[in-house]
Amino acid sequence: MGDRTGAAIETLEYVARSPTRVRILETLAAEGAVSKDALRAEVDVVRTTLQRNLDGLGERGLLRERGRRYELTSAGALATGAVTETLDRVDAMVRLRPVLERIPAIELDFDLEGLVDATVVESTTANPYAPTEYRAASLSDAEYVRAMLPATAAKPLETSREALESGAVFELLVTESVAETLRTEPPVADTFAAMADAESLSVAVVANEVPFYLGIVDDAVQIGVHDENGLPTALLESTETRVREWAIDRFDALERHATAMDSLE
Repeated sequence: MGDRTGAAIETLEYVARSPTRVRILETLAAEGAVSKDALRAEVDVVRTTLQRNLDGLGERGLLRERGRRYELTSAGALATGAVTETLDRVDAMVRLRPVLERIPAIELDFDLEGLVDATVVESTTANPYAPTEYRAASLSDAEYVRAMLPATAAKPLETSREALESGAVFELLVTESVAETLRTEPPVADTFAAMADAESLSVAVVANEVPFYLGIVDDAVQIGVHDENGLPTALLESTETRVREWAIDRFDALERHATAMDSLE
């Protein structure tokens, strides 16, 4: 990592801390030379605020006035591209944060840019089971599912049973505690008993606890997290190739060291 100059940090801070400045630069980047009146209409601020920001950006060499119109300098074009890219990444982080904040970076050893377009489903007060319901719905018409389960719930399991009856293939990796739940705790145990003999179902037990839910549902990858009480809090879903390749490698590595559940009974 190169040294960051004070001027670079000050310039980034100056631009990024004001939505008005960002909109000015992005407007000029998109439209070229723009009059002050057109800029004012675009950014929707009073004249004094607009002028103060134009002056500040001009003092930093990011734009210039020519012929009563404002345009980016080459330095401004470079800075605007960098700021826009940075804000796009931070926007993605904020959207993905309900999932990513609960997973150490070392666990997701792939380029996280692959998650930028992921769908995120978060538990809310109005619908605390939204992640579970989304996962269950995705299983209803699945053809091939590989899933690593740190916990289990009745609704996804029931949907899995119905999908198995329709010809889907399921490969499940579960923890010791989940295996015990599947064997002994109704109504989950009742549903599992009804599906356990399906030829297209395999269940294996991993020795260690798993830190998050990982599902490979046909072409999609799902990553789900839970709170300290084991309740699901958020789920993301991605169809990006790099994410899917990582998920398959992660599942394969765990599966190689897992023990078939029926051999433990």
